[in-house]
Amino acid sequence: MEMPPLISIVIAVFNGAKTLQQCIASIESQTYSHKELIIMDGGSTDGTVEILERNDVAIDYWESQKDRGIAHAWNKALEHASGDWIIFLGSDDRLHDVEVLSDVANIIAESKTVDLVYGRIIFEGGAYDGLEFGSQNDLEVIKRRMAVPHTATFHRRKLFTEIGKFDEQFQIAIDYEFFLRKKLTAHFMDRIVCVMGGVGMSSCLVKKSLSENRRAQIKNRADWRVKIELLYALFLLRHQLLHWRTKVRIHDSN
Repeated sequence: MEMPPLISIVIAVFNGAKTLQQCIASIESQTYSHKELIIMDGGSTDGTVEILERNDVAIDYWESQKDRGIAHAWNKALEHASGDWIIFLGSDDRLHDVEVLSDVANIIAESKTVDLVYGRIIFEGGAYDGLEFGSQNDLEVIKRRMAVPHTATFHRRKLFTEIGKFDEQFQIAIDYEFFLRKKLTAHFMDRIVCVMGGVGMSSCLVKKSLSENRRAQIKNRADWRVKIELLYALFLLRHQLLHWRTKVRIHDSN
């Protein structure tokens, strides 16, 4: 009989004492038992460590050390995760209901070759309170914009062996850059997976988010429009250089 898939839940946290307990409780209450919880704390000083100590039995691995950001925390977590599938949450997120992992496991059993299984998120609090994000998408759309809610996405473990870990040069578009590295296959589950606290970093830092998305597209040669714009920029530069050289020659001849 085939063993049920082990699902790793990774939480990156820094000074998240106000919401971390609720996040942990949402994982501990899951009806699906074949799971592991890994929490990477970036050296919190607000009582987060005390929460981790109180929940030590429910956590398979945790540490509290300064890190270089979210991507670094996720990459360190991958060294300790042994799950066949992995999801990444923030300390102010939580799984929507007790059947989330059970429903995901059923889909995984049917979708043996996909890279991702993802659903929807719902925002709680802030300007986007009650708004849902995530739908069935042709993943080609990712070349133009981030169309998959990362906190509602389960990654096949082999994906990290195939295309590498997260790029620590990115602070916001970490997930987007990762998704652009190959033509992904995915299964969309039409249900809310994650309740996301606040509005998310990318919504708060819109200008930086757009800039990083652009960098991710260029790095992975993902968007044909980016290529056209780069070619056009090179054309203009060449035109300006030719114009400058012509002016220099005319000046020298006089």
